[in-house]
This record gives sequence, C-alpha cells and structure tokens, in this order.
Amino acid sequence: MKRLIALIPIFIVAIMGSPVYAGEPPTSISVSNITVFRNLAEDGDKLFVFRYAMPYDSDNWSLTPASESIMFRLYDEDGVTVKQTGAPYVFPYFESNGYGDGIGSFYFSATDNGTTWEDEAIINIFGSSDFFTPQQDVNFPLTADDYVAATTQEANRDLLKGYIFIECDRLTALYADSGVILKSSSDVGEILSSNGETYFRGAIPGLQNLCPELFFIQTLVPEIMPVESYNMSLMDTYTSRLATDDLGRGFTRLGEFVGVGGSFAAGGICFALTLFLSIWASKKGWGSEIGMMGGALIGVALMLLVGDVVFTLVMIVSLLAAMGLVWQFILKKA
Repeated sequence: MKRLIALIPIFIVAIMGSPVYAGEPPTSISVSNITVFRNLAEDGDKLFVFRYAMPYDSDNWSLTPASESIMFRLYDEDGVTVKQTGAPYVFPYFESNGYGDGIGSFYFSATDNGTTWEDEAIINIFGSSDFFTPQQDVNFPLTADDYVAATTQEANRDLLKGYIFIECDRLTALYADSGVILKSSSDVGEILSSNGETYFRGAIPGLQNLCPELFFIQTLVPEIMPVESYNMSLMDTYTSRLATDDLGRGFTRLGEFVGVGGSFAAGGICFALTLFLSIWASKKGWGSEIGMMGGALIGVALMLLVGDVVFTLVMIVSLLAAMGLVWQFILKKA
C-alpha cells in the first residue's frame, strides 16, 4: 500500500508531462471577398472584412475550437510587420467549432497604427503545430480593388450593410441544417436577427457602432450642436433700460432712502404686498390663497418689466418668504 501511495506523484507528473498530439488540419484554407471600408465610425478609420473557408471532410470538425488553434494576422505590405491579429468567432449554432465557413475582420481607428489606404497588405491564416500536423500558414495579399471607392460615412455604411446581408444569405444556406436565421424584417426594414446580431458582433467587434442600420436598437454617436456662448448681454440691456425709466429711478431712489439697492427695495415692496393681500383676503373670507396669488402676479409682472437677474432672484425669494410666513401664521393655524 505504501508503495502504491509513493507511485501517485510519479503518475501525476507523467500525465501532466504527456505531449499534446496535433490533429488533422482542415482539408484546405481559403480567403475571399476581401473588402476594406473606411470612415464608418469616424473619419480615417478602416475595417477589413473577409470570408474564410476551412472545411473538413464529412464535416468531421476538429475538437479544438478554431478560436484557440487558428490565428488571423494582418501584415503590412512588407510581409513582416504584423498590424493586427484576430481569431475565428465560434458560433455554437453553426456546430462547426469555428471551422467551415465564416467571417473575419480587422478594425483600425483613425489613431491606430494601421496600414495605408490601398496598400498591398497581407491577410495570413496561421494554424499552430501545437494543434495541426503539418503547421498551417497561408497568405492572401490584398489589391487596390479590395478597397472601396466611396469616401462618405453614409456610402460606406450602405456598402457594409449590403455586404453583411449577402453573407447572411450565404451562411444561412451553408448551415441550413442548423435552422439558424441571420436576418429578419421589421418596420424599419431588413435588420439582423437576434442570432445574426450575436454572430456578426462576434465576427466584427464593434459592428453596432460601425453600421447601426443593421440593428433594431441602434447605437449612435450624437453630433455636437453649435450653440452660442453664454453671456450677460441681455441682462445688461434690461439693466440699462431700467436705469433710465420711471420705474427704475423710483426703485433706486427708494433703495437709497432706506440704504439698500433698488432691486431689494422692489423685493421688499413685493414681500409687503403679498403679506397684505393674503391677510386682507383672509379677513374677507376669501382665503389667504387669493392674496398669495395676487402677490405672485405682482412679482411676475415686475420681473417681466425689469428683466434683471438680481432683481428676479430677489423677487422670487421675497415671494417664497411671504408665502412661507402666510402658511406658518395663517393657513397652518386654520
């Protein structure tokens, strides 16, 4: 028994150190329908989209997900500098483990170190020798014809939308046995179905921002609206207008007499009128609310006539204070 226990660590080390045997690679690897779009989410961005095919005989797919065994690489035209890497999106409803037919992509924002427009970049599909014997390493160079001629955002989004819908029909037909539908109709026209959204957002990350028209719920970046800078010119206009009329001079003189500004003098008058009207209306049996409404109307009229910010604030505070006193000493006791 002790000998068996002593052998357990040896067995564990042997199991952990066992080599991972590479499996059969796809029967072929191909890339087609390469298209490069631009100015989708911002001026100067680029989206590389391509169709890949990695079939197996009798659909006997590798048990290792393609997202682990296959790498997409985009090389600069020198064939040495790697600009970006990616991997196939494994969509469970295709039941192909990421192999077979699918869509791949590379996206560069305007600030990313991407390739130059119309460069003869190279799309490489690499299958590591850790998973395949022999190792897979296939290049597919781009040409100037793979780049769209359109320059506007609207035109590029329309072209991308058409590209996606063509691929929807193709993939739906290829995976007809799965019964997956990738696009549907709505009151806004043709859009991606829920399965279509899942697949293409996985195959083309950020697609909802690059082509919102494909989705029922759209993600849009609002445009900055031009606005006029805030300034105090209107207040200055009303202040100067008030200073030269009878109402302004009257408030100013009254304020000087009691040692306050003209605006505060007017606020005191509004405060006193609100209290007076509330008490008078209450004694008449009409209820103090009538007086409070009367005081409020007087205050609003003075605000409209004067138009000064300070004056308006004083009037509002005066009205609130008067109404508060009326509530505290009259309405609350009632």
